[in-house]
Amino acid sequence: QAKSTYLAPFENLHHMIQEEAMAAEDNLKFLTSLEEPCKKMAKATAKELAPILPSVLHLIRMIWNTSQNYNTPERITGLLRKVSNEIINRCSAEINIGDILDGDNVEVSVGNLKDSIAAGDAWKEAFLRTRTAVGKRHSKNPAMRWDFETASIFAHIDAFVQRCKDLLEVCEAQVQFAPKLPLPVFGGSKGPEITKSFTDIQGSFLKLVQGLRGLDYRILDVKATNWHDDYNVFKAGVKD
Repeated sequence: QAKSTYLAPFENLHHMIQEEAMAAEDNLKFLTSLEEPCKKMAKATAKELAPILPSVLHLIRMIWNTSQNYNTPERITGLLRKVSNEIINRCSAEINIGDILDGDNVEVSVGNLKDSIAAGDAWKEAFLRTRTAVGKRHSKNPAMRWDFETASIFAHIDAFVQRCKDLLEVCEAQVQFAPKLPLPVFGGSKGPEITKSFTDIQGSFLKLVQGLRGLDYRILDVKATNWHDDYNVFKAGVKD
């Protein structure tokens, strides 16, 4: 009645809020379908992750095919990245960096690292299979294919898998250069010389491990890009 100039903007915002509220409700309906498999992921070990991942992708594909609001490349890509990050979180929870650097429970650490690598590989393989299936289904509709930028989805998981492979080499070096069993007694005139040689090698290796122990970031933090250089220093020292 007062012919306020604020009325038109207010009505536009009112309409926008109604539309977004309806979109949010619709999105919630679809995203709730992911609740059960995500709960399973949250409790799964690295070894248990692989069988869960296809069902997660199946539901994401369903959202892509049927949702009216969430089926955009940006939102689906963001959802896939969240799954990648959860895989990293679950696997990281099982990897004991302290044990790896101390050379304790090496067999357990090796098993956990291999399971983590397998989980990362299984995630990428499941995605590629799903992307192919989506492409076949929508062969005549390019806009509905999963032609996403995969680097943004898998950059962190790729870095994590590589870091696990690097840590596997650390475990192998622990077994070779810093075994927990005492050195045998070497007889003969060269016995003391051989013992000293082995002791010197172990000492040099422990200094290299101490370098890894002194890093100012978490080794499993894939956002810490310094790892590549720091690990190469360690690797070069082991080769020497």
